[in-house]
Amino acid sequence: MKKKRNRYRSDRRRLKEALRLWIKAAACLGATAVLLVLLSAGLSHSYYALLDAPWLRADEIDISGLKHLDRDEVLDALGVPKETGLLNLRVSQLALRIEALPQVESVVVRLDLPRRIVVEIVEREPIAILKAEEHLLLDRNGRLFASATPGQYPGLHLLTGFSGLGLTQGDVLPAETLESLAELLPALEKAKGWLPSLHLSECRWHSGGVVLYGTSGSLPIQLGTENFDEKLERLQGVFKMLKDRRWLDGVTRIDMDYSNRAYIEGHFPVLKGS
Repeated sequence: MKKKRNRYRSDRRRLKEALRLWIKAAACLGATAVLLVLLSAGLSHSYYALLDAPWLRADEIDISGLKHLDRDEVLDALGVPKETGLLNLRVSQLALRIEALPQVESVVVRLDLPRRIVVEIVEREPIAILKAEEHLLLDRNGRLFASATPGQYPGLHLLTGFSGLGLTQGDVLPAETLESLAELLPALEKAKGWLPSLHLSECRWHSGGVVLYGTSGSLPIQLGTENFDEKLERLQGVFKMLKDRRWLDGVTRIDMDYSNRAYIEGHFPVLKGS
């Protein structure tokens, strides 16, 4: 019987020791939890204090890449008041605001701590002026990105024949049209030495291809839809021949949309013996 009572006492001691250890562990965990709460509160306070730290406020905005855009336009789009805390800003949102400007092709915005915002802009470069319901600048990707007048960009070719298609600012030309223009415009640039853009009043676009119109007498020159380099080279020879014979003033139409020849209409003198 004594042995049995000793066994009960031993079990009670073990149970009591286990309970004591459990209470001690719970107390430790409670202290840790309190410590974590205090630490979190301290970090939160430090974070919000850092957001409004005077030495982390924007007092300089560096903008690069401007060619046609005005700095004030970019600042208005950016919409960052002076002395704004830099850590309160999201560069992705700032970039979206600037990309909304029609003239902007791409932009990178970054924070140069402690007090500067850096904006790097790539502007859209106009390759021609397209006349739809209004005159619009056209970029290399086929996007119509801003209103303009031929007088503002005298070095750009005027593309006509697009009225009635509903094209407006922000639209992109069809891929097939853009592909032909991507061949035509470099060919015209290459021919500038003898066919300056100032001597062309317009490049008219229609289903049959491109027709150039000269400023002198509005002479139409049919080029078709392809092989513009080769056709313009032959056109140079045609002009030389007409000038040599003094027939240029009598020409009313030239069609270069042939493989190895040109069709010329006009009022020419009757050759003797004909």
